[in-house]
Amino acid sequence: MANTKKGPAPASRPGLEAAARRRPVFRPLGAIASLGRIPLYRSATALVLTTGANAGLGLIFWTLAARLYSIEEVGRGAATIAALQLVSMLGCAGLTPALIRFIPPSRLSTRRLVEITYLAGVSLAVLCGAGVLIASYLFIEPLSVPGFVFLGGVAVFAVFTLQDGALIGLRREGWVPLENAGFGIVKILFLVAFSAGGAWGIFVSWSITTAMVVVPVNLALFLRFIPAHGGRGREHEREFTLSEIGRFSGANHLSALLMGLPDFLMPVIVLQIAGDRDNAFFYAGWSLVWPLRLVAVNVANAFTAHAADDESRAGELSIKAGLLILAIFLPLVLFLTLGSHPLLQVLFGREYANHGDIVMRLLAPGLLAYAVVSLGVAMARVRRQLSRLLVLSAVYAAVSLPVSIALVSHYGIGGAGAAWLISQLALAAIAAAIWSGGLFDRSAGLPLVEEMSSQGPAGDVLASR
Repeated sequence: MANTKKGPAPASRPGLEAAARRRPVFRPLGAIASLGRIPLYRSATALVLTTGANAGLGLIFWTLAARLYSIEEVGRGAATIAALQLVSMLGCAGLTPALIRFIPPSRLSTRRLVEITYLAGVSLAVLCGAGVLIASYLFIEPLSVPGFVFLGGVAVFAVFTLQDGALIGLRREGWVPLENAGFGIVKILFLVAFSAGGAWGIFVSWSITTAMVVVPVNLALFLRFIPAHGGRGREHEREFTLSEIGRFSGANHLSALLMGLPDFLMPVIVLQIAGDRDNAFFYAGWSLVWPLRLVAVNVANAFTAHAADDESRAGELSIKAGLLILAIFLPLVLFLTLGSHPLLQVLFGREYANHGDIVMRLLAPGLLAYAVVSLGVAMARVRRQLSRLLVLSAVYAAVSLPVSIALVSHYGIGGAGAAWLISQLALAAIAAAIWSGGLFDRSAGLPLVEEMSSQGPAGDVLASR
């Protein structure tokens, strides 16, 4: 009798231990607790810190510009920098993901890959910059600096954009917040130093700082980081051809344009339909919520680099990335949703809070859907599922623009917030299917949970990398 009572205990203990091992994997708070221990989380944290540093230092830059320069000078300087960022994005949109995806596992010469990518990105950006320059002289007000200065700034900023992708691919993410923080601080100093120069002082402070950051970072990149990466033993190397990388870059470039266009046009749609007054109320909430999507983008980029190193672990790592985004976004979404009115009132005033409150409460939950979209895009990049990536992007462009126009026409700025939320939810449904398809280890054919239970504690598995 006693033996029969004691018999189940040894059998049940392994089951309890296995459950205890798996339980932290599905806890968002466990992701926060493991930030310093798990390589994926360390990488993601560095990139998220970059987002915060850029936002904070950018706010200081433009606040000082408003006090040191006239309104007209700030307007022209801001327009020139916006043009610089736009053409750099057009030139590098598909190339940065290629560096993140192909540097970790490829036997192709890393130096050659980075050099070719830099050449392609700079060439495309300068070509787009020339188009913007011609258009500004023919149809719009000329830029605040001479054409050759603008194109030089475009070339340097393209390298500045691509070097972050190279650092992430080389698993040197810790340098990204450092160089971006240095960029933000030094450009503020130059902004003050060149304040007597008018609108060109804003652009020159930006461009000179970019060059000052690009030179030392790329010296370290080519003389230290790339040779060290080449000497690292990697079990999952394979040869990627330049044509494969070119197709991947082209698909990602088109995807970035399709997914970015509706969001960039949203304030324009509100302005044209609802008017400048309502657009000001809309933009107050939009300017607070929309930049937060970069948190999900940066965590997804960290996942891409780590999963590219070993595709068999893509499912496991995507769960880890998802939990980290959830741990960050849940309190943020609750704060922005429940505290939207007082937050807007403190930052912008009572009238903005009274009219823009509904926008904030509709936009904030969309961040959770955007997290799913980011992970779906990252999984498609890891698996090189270019057709799925393009379908996802095309659906967003096809759904978001007409829905936005229709809802803004009928419901004003509340309709704009609802349109973004609906579009993100629709896109998340497709992205979830892409993401869930990556939760299986294709090399072993085992579901993720079964594989993890056979390996022991998830934290130990990841920490051993």
